[in-house]
Amino acid sequence: MTTARDWVDPIGAPITRVEAGEKVTGRAVYTADVRAPGAAVAVMVTSAVPAGRVRAIDSSRALGVRGVLAVLDHLNRPQWKGRPGTAQYNAENRLPLEDDRIYYGNQCVALVVAETLELAEYAAGLVRVDYERQRPVPDLDAGLPAAYRPSGPYVQRFPVEYRRGDPEGALAAAPVQVDAEYRTANLSHAPMEPSSTLASWDGDRLTVHDSSQAVQLHSQAVAAAFGLPAGNVRLICSYLGGAFGNKSFLWAHTLLAPLAAQVVRRPVRLTLTRKQVFTGTGHMPATIQRVRLGAGRDGRLRATLHQSVNPTSWLDDRPEPTIQNTPAVYAVPNVDARVTVTKVSIGTSTSMRTPGDTAGGFAIESAMDELAYATGLDPLELRRRNHADAHPHTGKPWGGKRLLRCYELGAAEFGWDRRTPEPGSMRDGADLVGYGMASGMRGEHSAPAAARVEINADGTAVVSTSTQEIGGGSLTTMVQVAASGLGIGHERVRISAGDSALPAGSPTFGSLTSGSTGSAVQQAAVKARQAAVRLAVHDPRSPLHGVAEDAVAAEHGRLFVRDDPDRGESYQELLRRNGIGTLREEGSYQPDANSPYALATFAAHFVEVRIDADLPRVRVTRHVGVFDCGRVLNPKTARNQAQGGIIFAMGGALTERLTPDPVSGRLITPALTDYHVPVHADVGDVRALFVDEAEPNAHPNGAKGLGEVVAVGVAPAIANAVYHATGRRVRELPITPEKLL
Repeated sequence: MTTARDWVDPIGAPITRVEAGEKVTGRAVYTADVRAPGAAVAVMVTSAVPAGRVRAIDSSRALGVRGVLAVLDHLNRPQWKGRPGTAQYNAENRLPLEDDRIYYGNQCVALVVAETLELAEYAAGLVRVDYERQRPVPDLDAGLPAAYRPSGPYVQRFPVEYRRGDPEGALAAAPVQVDAEYRTANLSHAPMEPSSTLASWDGDRLTVHDSSQAVQLHSQAVAAAFGLPAGNVRLICSYLGGAFGNKSFLWAHTLLAPLAAQVVRRPVRLTLTRKQVFTGTGHMPATIQRVRLGAGRDGRLRATLHQSVNPTSWLDDRPEPTIQNTPAVYAVPNVDARVTVTKVSIGTSTSMRTPGDTAGGFAIESAMDELAYATGLDPLELRRRNHADAHPHTGKPWGGKRLLRCYELGAAEFGWDRRTPEPGSMRDGADLVGYGMASGMRGEHSAPAAARVEINADGTAVVSTSTQEIGGGSLTTMVQVAASGLGIGHERVRISAGDSALPAGSPTFGSLTSGSTGSAVQQAAVKARQAAVRLAVHDPRSPLHGVAEDAVAAEHGRLFVRDDPDRGESYQELLRRNGIGTLREEGSYQPDANSPYALATFAAHFVEVRIDADLPRVRVTRHVGVFDCGRVLNPKTARNQAQGGIIFAMGGALTERLTPDPVSGRLITPALTDYHVPVHADVGDVRALFVDEAEPNAHPNGAKGLGEVVAVGVAPAIANAVYHATGRRVRELPITPEKLL
């Protein structure tokens, strides 16, 4: 018999992903793999101009092709039954094919539906569109004179102004000042999996298989567009092949597939091309940021002024929330932070790992590095001196903050003490060597979540929640949480997820899953275990009969008296004896809107770069990231998530740029041939460490979000290392070789 000493809590165990076998053998079913009998295929016809109107569409040649079932446009499509804004998470303030207006290049202007993909693609090329062209605003610089303070729903979530104290006066009086402009580029999510939708109608009930980070929210939005009760739309997402935010909101394809299926009266599949992924499912917008810091000669901040502007589409006001951490990341008494936007002929931007924090962190952390040199302080020491022991803007105590510990662990692991302070002073043969560091911070967000846990008579368990697997290991950690709550081995638990018909888990964006859905799963598992305990202690045939409920523990799938481990029985014995096939309980999590604590995750990044003195291509040879993300549910998946996020952010720092044509504004790098994401050959030694201390003030299970904070601070750490290596301050991303010539 196993004993209590054999038991290892599944939470915190480095178990392999539960879906790993399916993925590595090719058995995993992604949305584009789902089959439906008789399904037709739709292909979007996209705009060849970035601004204007559709004068006329001639679909006659396309409709003349045998096997073409329909060509839909703004004139002949069925009427939408709901308006944008009636449901959350419509990406654009306009439904697809709603009118004749063209707002950006590659906007959908028609939809061809045919028997096969090849026929649909061929017929799409036969559709002729006559445009009334208008003069576009091609890029952020062109739109700057018309920048304005935005309004609308985005501003309600992310304020566009923070102010405290007298920042102008404090800056003017500060003996040490930094005043610099920083720029970041438009970035694409570039997920491996293109977005795909398969829609099937059964009377007034609609089933949608969709590449979605939010099956519940998106099913509601689809229902609103078609005027259906929310319960009439079921949205299913099996696995996601990457998303990083571009599948957080509802884009045109998710609505067009069911619209086409309604017309042709059969299932319809619509899968985006790679170019359409780049141009039609959002991006991180470019930013221009001015940061002014005022400090004493001891490096202590007296004032921070941070102004940021980004392009937004003609459809929406979407400010990139670059300033959301500015009032909180350091202890500074005087702050003025503002965001403006300007209309540009480009598609609506969206959340991208991690919205606002990445670009804003580049500006603030680069400016802090400049301040370190201006004051003669070590960059790490400067940050320690300005550490905020409480939230500087709200005055709330941190629910938990271990940033100083992140600094300590990271500096030791990296060998920061080997850094010589003078720029250009470290060499290795022909290589200039630079050390740089930066802080990272991300506000901790929560969402309502629900889950169901079932104990079966064979001793297995099932956890069910609509939260979908985005690639970060959520299925695995939810299995571990359930197994821990039940006291059974993780290998005895399976999970059903990614379906809006299941209990409403949180979306997989905003780093919500571990804390929100994880806490709901924990509650459901504990309730299921407690139900089993109650059954046992009231069952005269049970060895546990008459024992106090709180004296019973569960390990190895067995209930036993905590002080007498030999007295007990397994879940199988208990349920079978009572004729119960499944014991089922549901759990829920509701965020505390009035928490007395300030909640955030924190990071410290340390980087070594090497740059050939003659050919100045930046190579990141070593990167150490240390993260304060509460309780680590699985160190193996967490490490993978952290390394992936660091590498993701390296791309934005060094190679990635979604470039608009300076005349038309059309994106000229909308493919992986021209948009360069990091590959294995670009990546050096990347290490991820965790403080790993539970934070119950954030969530009942002690976990906090990890998926996004890991990327915050990477770009400025690299840029700061480049300055240390070369003495050349690069204030515009990406840091491509020509910027160092």
